[in-house]
Parts: sequence; structure tokens; C-alpha cells
Amino acid sequence: MMAMSKDTHKIAMPSDEEVAQYSGEPRNEESATPAPQDPIAELQRERDEYKDKMLRAQAECANISKRLNQQHAESLKLAGMGLARDLLPIVDNFERTLASLQDAHADDPVIAGVKLIADQLTKVLKDHGVEPIECVGKPFDPNLHEALMHDRQSNQPQGTVTQEFERGYRMRDRVLRHSKVAVAAEPAGEGDGEVR
Repeated sequence: MMAMSKDTHKIAMPSDEEVAQYSGEPRNEESATPAPQDPIAELQRERDEYKDKMLRAQAECANISKRLNQQHAESLKLAGMGLARDLLPIVDNFERTLASLQDAHADDPVIAGVKLIADQLTKVLKDHGVEPIECVGKPFDPNLHEALMHDRQSNQPQGTVTQEFERGYRMRDRVLRHSKVAVAAEPAGEGDGEVR
């Protein structure tokens, strides 16, 4: 607003700020100050951001903890897998020994002792989740069986296991050793790998 000076009686020109204030024109950017934001709204926004981050971090920690617990339980369950696999040839030897002694006298104390030890070993393995894989008469499954030859003489349906050469074992849901087997196949002329 124009003002008159008492001393000089001259007209004073209004400043740019005064012109902008009364004319409704925006001030130039250097003199413009940002509009003050609501400090409560800003604090609430920051709180919500931190709360969201905290909830995400808690969920991630819970997922990691759950995953580690599952891995730990799985590793405990399968901790004896290597030892069990190493004991399988011993079980095989006991079975072969007992099979060769079937014709011997049943009251022989040595045979009874060998049978007792073999039964104890089998029980210990079973208590730790080691069990033989049943295969003869079952459909061939490459996850459980290893086919050594085709049996073209069998009257079993094609793809059926007809003979077991080495017993397979699994520990819970894992295969320790595949069963080595012969599998029924379509009859053909003379061929290699036939079971006679």
C-alpha cells in the first residue's frame, strides 16, 4: 500500500511483497516458503512405515526360524543314513550265511547265535527307520529298483519284477540302496540278458 512520508510528502512505492500480498499473485520462488505440513500427520505416516517394516521383519524371522527347524528335524531324521548304508553289506552277509546253514542242524548253538545276531541287527535298523524294499511281483519302479536284466521267460505281466538279486532298503522316505532286479519283458528270440 502506498504510504506518504510525513517529512518529505513524497509518494513511496510499495515493495514486491506488498504488491504480491494484496494482488493475490504468487510470490517469486526465492521468497516463497513451503506450506507447513501437519506434524502429527507426518509422524503418523512415519509410524505406519516403521510398523510395516517391523511386521515384515518379524514375518521374515518367523519364516527363517520355521525353515531352520524343518531342516534341523530333517537332518536329525536322516543323521544315521550313512551308517545304515554302511551296515547293509553286513546284513547281506548274515542273510547269505543263514541261507547256507538252513540244511544244518537246527539245534546247533552256532547257527542259533548267528540268527540271534542277525535278528538284533535287523531290529536295530528297523527301529531307526531302515526297512527292506519289497519288489518281487511288484511293478518296476526306477525310483526303487535297478534293473539288471530282462526276464523273457517269465509269465508275469511286462514290467513286473520277477527276481531280486540284491535287496534294496529305504530309510523312512529315502532310498538307501536300490533293489537289483530282473524285470519281465516280452518274449523274443534269443537275446542277451535273458534269465534262464
